Amino acid sequence: MRNATNGIRRAGLLVMAMVLTLGARDAAAIERKGFIIGFGVGGGQMTCDGCESLSGPAVEIHLGGMVNEKLALVWDSSGVVREEDGVTLSSAVAGPAVQYWVSPRVWVKGGVGAGRLVAAVNNVTSSSDWGLGFMGGLGVEALQKKKFAIDLQFRFTTASIEGERTNNFFGLVGFNFY
Repeated sequence: MRNATNGIRRAGLLVMAMVLTLGARDAAAIERKGFIIGFGVGGGQMTCDGCESLSGPAVEIHLGGMVNEKLALVWDSSGVVREEDGVTLSSAVAGPAVQYWVSPRVWVKGGVGAGRLVAAVNNVTSSSDWGLGFMGGLGVEALQKKKFAIDLQFRFTTASIEGERTNNFFGLVGFNFY
């Protein structure tokens, strides 16, 4: 698993370097309106009460609509997956969120939803109950086109699942369509 994690980190660093070297178009040229959809890929870390920290690939997806040029209402879902020795553990939070651009390139996001843990061993899957979850994020659009942006985003989710607190930390490269 260590080679896969290192490969993910290297790929993420390569994508970030490419985004930063491509240069950015004038932020005023981007048009954020109507339906929006996006996803992010990268790495993350999950922690929980009384357990060791686990890292692995992370993803997020969101879809929704722009209320105005600075405010969006979205359905947001993100999670971290860890696979080791035939055991797969995933932690995710999903729910409605508000995304606000504090400047032409920088946004913040927050929301409330539900979190869940899923474990799979030898094709046998066990899922926790859904628990109350919260999410937050900060992003910087490094590359902007008229209807598309690539961002670097940092996210945090937390959920109370069956009486235990589970937290996820993410570093992602996001691809957003407006």
